[in-house]
Amino acid sequence: MTKIVSATALAFMLALTLFAPAEAATCSGSFNTCVSRCKTKYAADKSCVSDHCSPKLATCKTSGCWQQGGDFGNVLTCNLDKR
Repeated sequence: MTKIVSATALAFMLALTLFAPAEAATCSGSFNTCVSRCKTKYAADKSCVSDHCSPKLATCKTSGCWQQGGDFGNVLTCNLDKR
């Protein structure tokens, strides 16, 4: 029963990603998400944005791809609007 509930919850969360705001489909939207995560999950790391998010933004503006960090599944998202 627990596996069914877990599978249902996972399917629901994955379905929600299909309806992400348009901003998330841009490099700047991914950057804003990264900054938000820095402020909440890594608040003690004052260099989080400059060391982690800013380099990813620069890469994304060139490649159109954003690589999530290990804590967020290392998901690679490409074909992002480079703005």
